[in-house]
Amino acid sequence: MTKWVIAPKINDQEQGLLGVPVSVLEILERRGVDEDHIEDFLSPMPKITYDPFLMKDLKETAEALIDAAEAGKRICIYGDYDADGITSTALLTTVLRKLTDRVSCYVPSRFSDGYGLNKEAVRKIKERGEDLLVTVDCGSTSPDEVRFAKELGLEVIVTDHHMLREGMDPDCLFVNPKRGGYPFTDLCGCGVAFKLAQGIQRILSQRGDKRFVRSDLNALLDLVAIATVADIVPLAGENRNLVKYGLDRINRRDRAGLTALLNALDLSERIIDSSSISYIIAPNLNALGRMNSALPGVELLESRSGSRRLEDLAKLTIKTNIERKAEQEKTARICREKLAREDCGSYAPVILAEGAHEGVAGIVAGNLKEQLYRPVCIVTPVEEGVLKGTGRSVAGINLHECFEECGDIFLRFGGHAGACGFSLREEMLPLFRERMQQAVKKRVDADPDLFVEKLYIEKELEADEKNLGFAESLRLLEPYGEGNPVPVFCVMSAAVSGVRTMGAEEQHIRFTAVTDDGVPLPCVLFGRADEYKDIIFGAERIDVAGELDINEFRGERKLQMRVRDIRASER
Repeated sequence: MTKWVIAPKINDQEQGLLGVPVSVLEILERRGVDEDHIEDFLSPMPKITYDPFLMKDLKETAEALIDAAEAGKRICIYGDYDADGITSTALLTTVLRKLTDRVSCYVPSRFSDGYGLNKEAVRKIKERGEDLLVTVDCGSTSPDEVRFAKELGLEVIVTDHHMLREGMDPDCLFVNPKRGGYPFTDLCGCGVAFKLAQGIQRILSQRGDKRFVRSDLNALLDLVAIATVADIVPLAGENRNLVKYGLDRINRRDRAGLTALLNALDLSERIIDSSSISYIIAPNLNALGRMNSALPGVELLESRSGSRRLEDLAKLTIKTNIERKAEQEKTARICREKLAREDCGSYAPVILAEGAHEGVAGIVAGNLKEQLYRPVCIVTPVEEGVLKGTGRSVAGINLHECFEECGDIFLRFGGHAGACGFSLREEMLPLFRERMQQAVKKRVDADPDLFVEKLYIEKELEADEKNLGFAESLRLLEPYGEGNPVPVFCVMSAAVSGVRTMGAEEQHIRFTAVTDDGVPLPCVLFGRADEYKDIIFGAERIDVAGELDINEFRGERKLQMRVRDIRASER
C-alpha cells in the first residue's frame, strides 16, 4: 500500500511573481529554491555557475595537462563503462586532442577489469608506452592503484565525483568537488571533466592560445546533459543549468555521432528532453558496457569517425541494448525463482544468482527493490571463489552507510546512498547477508515508515488548475530529474465516467474524473489496468494522483493526468 503525502500549503498569495502561478512558486519553495534564485531557475538562459578554480587541484591539473601536451607526453584517459564514464572519456579526449595528437583512452571491461582503476589495466597502459594516466568518473578511493601506477613510472591525475572515504585519497593531483571548497558538490563525472575543460580553456585564453576556445567548450554541454541525467545526480543548482544548456545543444543536432544515434532510434524529428535521456539515450549507451565494451560509445560520441562508421556504431549500440533487454529478463527470472525458493533475507534480500548476467544485475536489483520496497543486492560468480555484487536501495536507507558497516567483509566496494557495487569471497556471502539484515533492521526499527512506499503530492488540484494553461506553466520547472521530479497532483472524491480500456491485452485505461467542482479531468493509466480495475469499477468515489500532461495528437492538444495511483475515497 502506497502512502500519500500531500504537501501543506505554504503561500497565501493570490498572484505569483513574474507571471508564474502561485502553485508553481510553492513547488519551487518546497524544493529549496529561495526567492533570490527563482528568476534564474525559471530562465531559459540561467546564469548560475561557479569558478572552476574553486575546486581543489583543478587549476594545477589544467596546467599539468597543457604542459604534458606541450611536452609531447602520451596521455591516456581512463574512464568507466557507464553513460557518465563514456561521456566523460569522450569529453576530455576531445579537449586534449585540440592540444596534442598523443591522446588515447582506456575504458575498463566490466567483466575482466571491474569497476574503477585496476592494477592489471594500469600495467597494460604502461606497456602501451603511455606517460600520463588521467581518470574520469573513477579513482577517488584507489590509493593502492595510484601508488602502483607511479611505481611503474606513470604520472597520475584523478578526476572523479564519487564519495570519499577517510584515508583513501589518492596521492596525486585529485579533482573531486566533494573535497571541499567548491560551492556545488553534486556534479557527475562528466560535469567534473567539463569544469576541468573550463579551466583549460580559461588558461589558454589568458595565454592568447586559440586552439580550444569558448565555442569549443560550449559544444561539450550535450555530453554533460546526457551524463548528468543518466547518472541520477540532483538536478538542481549548477547541474540544472548545465542540463538546460546541454539540452539546447542536443536539439541543435551538432554532434554527428549523437545525431546518428538519434536517427537510428527514430528520434530525428523529436525534441529531446530529460526523459528522452533517461529512458532512451542513457539505456542504449549503458548497454554497451553492460554487455560487451563501452569503447564504441566513446568513439560514437567523440564523433571523429566518418558518417558511415558513426551509423554502424549507432546500430551496434541499439542492437546491444536489445540483447541487454533479453538478458535482463532472464536474470530477473533467475532472481524471482531464487526469492521464491530460498531465504535470501527479509529486510534486505541478498540473491546469489548463478547463471545471471552480471552486466544487467544492477537493473534487475533496481526493479526488485521497487517491487519489494526494500534494499536488494544481487551477486554473481565471476572467478574461482570470488563473487561480484551490486545493490540498490529505497529512499531513506543509505546503502553506502550499510556497506560501510560491512566493510571488513568486502574485497572492494564503492558507490553512493542509492546504489553500490562490491566484490567478496564466496565463503563470506552468508556473513554479508546476515550483516545486511542487521544493518537494515536497525534502521527500520528506528523508523518503520522506511518500508512504506510514499507518493509525494504537491496539492489537490483546484478547478482553475484543470486546464492547458496551468499544465503549460508547469513546464517552467523542466528539466526534471533527481531532486526535481515531475510534480504530482491529486483530485479527491471523484466520480468516474467514460471508462475504456486500451491495448492488445487491455492493459491501459482511459477515464474521466469529476469532482464536486464539476470540472472534468481526463485521466490515463498505462500498463496497470489489472491492478486498479476493481477500484475504478467498484468504488463509489475515487482519489486519483498523477502528473499533469498535455496529450498532443494530430495537431490537437488536450489536458490529461498520467495516473500514478488510485484509491477508494474516504470522503
